[in-house]
Amino acid sequence: MKMFGSWFKFFVVGLLMGVVGVMPVTNSYATDGSSGDNIQITLSPTSVHEELKPGETKTGTFKLINSGARPFNAKVYASPYQVNGEDYEPVFGSDIPQTQVSRWVKFSQETFSLKPNQTVEVKYEINVPKDIPAVGQYAALFAETTGEEDNGGAVITKKRVGMILYGKVSGGDTRQSGELISSDVAFWQQNRPLSSKIRVKNTGNTDFMSYSKFKVKNFFGGKVRYESQNLDHAVLPDTVRAINLEWNDATIGLYKVEIESQILGKTEIIEKTVLMAPFWLLAVILILLLIKLLFNNYWRYSLCDFQKTSHKNSSRIRKYYFF
Repeated sequence: MKMFGSWFKFFVVGLLMGVVGVMPVTNSYATDGSSGDNIQITLSPTSVHEELKPGETKTGTFKLINSGARPFNAKVYASPYQVNGEDYEPVFGSDIPQTQVSRWVKFSQETFSLKPNQTVEVKYEINVPKDIPAVGQYAALFAETTGEEDNGGAVITKKRVGMILYGKVSGGDTRQSGELISSDVAFWQQNRPLSSKIRVKNTGNTDFMSYSKFKVKNFFGGKVRYESQNLDHAVLPDTVRAINLEWNDATIGLYKVEIESQILGKTEIIEKTVLMAPFWLLAVILILLLIKLLFNNYWRYSLCDFQKTSHKNSSRIRKYYFF
């Protein structure tokens, strides 16, 4: 019986170690959708936060870069910026009170011609009205290549990059408030990445930054396997933002997951346990456990019958001997 128990333990451990390197992987990769025309347009930075006072003129700049092998012409313009759903799908062009800042933006120059590896500085100003209420204002500042025909007659595909402008109009009515409303970390996860999600709600009238960190440790021993940098996400007024936190290199095992969320100076720490294992592996282990259970029961009943038989024979011998 002891030999069977030892064999079973070695078999399960060996099975776990043997499949760590062959666990199914589900990864996603992003592409820029390049059409092969070698035009590469870059804008930096990708976002900016501005404090806006009623009646003032605010100035700013961003860099427009030709990082490709072909020259191109580009134009710059401002567009209203909103988000749709908790995944923050961007929506451009919707004119609402919180996107009026797109009308206040003026560029010192609206068209540019860039040679390969050339960088230009784009200057803009924001003319804030005097009677604007103290709320958040949001716009996207775009740079877009203009479609032209090359020497061979082929049409060059337009490409567009943008910078999000987060504006906060100062005043007594400005209110920043928000909260962490939920955290979702599934105990059993079959495929990597090891994933979790938190949901942050903005209950104020202007945006704020949500900060989060994601740490994964071995359940046994506590060795840190992964720790993210401090991640920041802007949360717009009257929205809920889902923030996905992932570890792409997770293998089969039992882990402790720690999420640190900081919202407007308030820090919350969430700790969860996660089992990374494909379904077929759990099925094999359950079958082996069932076999072991059946074997143990069979061994116990066989031993019990043997002891009863031995006891009867022993009683008969004693009876014959003494009487």
